[in-house]
Amino acid sequence: MSGGRVEEEKEHTKSEMLPKYPHHHHRQQHHLVLIHGIGHGAWCWYKIRCLLEASGYKVTCLDLKGAGIDQSDPNTILTFQDYNKPLINFLSHLPLDEKVVLVGHSVGGMSLTDAIHRFANKIHMAIYVAATMLEHGFSTHQDFKDGKPDLSAFGNVVKFIYGLGPDQPPTSAIMKENFQHQILYQMSTLEDSTLASMLLRPGPVLALQGARFERTADAADCVPRVYIKTMQDHVIKPEQQDAMIKRWPPSQVFVLDSDHSPFFSTPFVLFGLLVKALASIKCS
Repeated sequence: MSGGRVEEEKEHTKSEMLPKYPHHHHRQQHHLVLIHGIGHGAWCWYKIRCLLEASGYKVTCLDLKGAGIDQSDPNTILTFQDYNKPLINFLSHLPLDEKVVLVGHSVGGMSLTDAIHRFANKIHMAIYVAATMLEHGFSTHQDFKDGKPDLSAFGNVVKFIYGLGPDQPPTSAIMKENFQHQILYQMSTLEDSTLASMLLRPGPVLALQGARFERTADAADCVPRVYIKTMQDHVIKPEQQDAMIKRWPPSQVFVLDSDHSPFFSTPFVLFGLLVKALASIKCS
């Protein structure tokens, strides 16, 4: 009988861990589209998707080209337009009367910016999580300084792949497995870090470094942007995040005591910040 009581208490504790948010009608209308960073895939959002869907939100997690379960060889993806095609196709086929909320992690922020310039009328809000937020992409030396990770302090941590030949720039790259937990997931559980090490794929660095955006309409200014800053980030350092925030100020900034991967290390807190950001959306 005591064993049954222990199990009952465990279940009660689990239920108390879930955030309690009322299910207002306007909340259930929000459709979030989650975009991963380099090397990751839709799989990295599994905790956040669970929390959002349990709270009544509609969620779509996309694999960009060559990522997740997409079968494309990342060494054949040479332009950012090709890499971001799954998101652009998704937005292109949205019903005319539907808007979504975009959430991008790390270099997934570039996908959000591309979408803002192209489909401002289909986006309620863009939320950048530890993300590269550059209005014009990698167009200047300052853009690279602010938005490109500098991992030199950790040594030789990246494996580059030269799909166009050894005398050409690398086409893809992946962080060496023995550095992944230390750099990407140092505040995350070993279970999540191990899962990620089994699923990470080389990312198309040549395509990403070539990402440049031209302002086509002032409509992009009508899309509210939110930045979630990660204070223990070894990849996009807090000072880099501050620089991008200063250069292209978002409407809101939240601060999170997290490593580069808060979807693993602090999922409940990240979920709470997403809900807080969504509450500021003015339905139209």
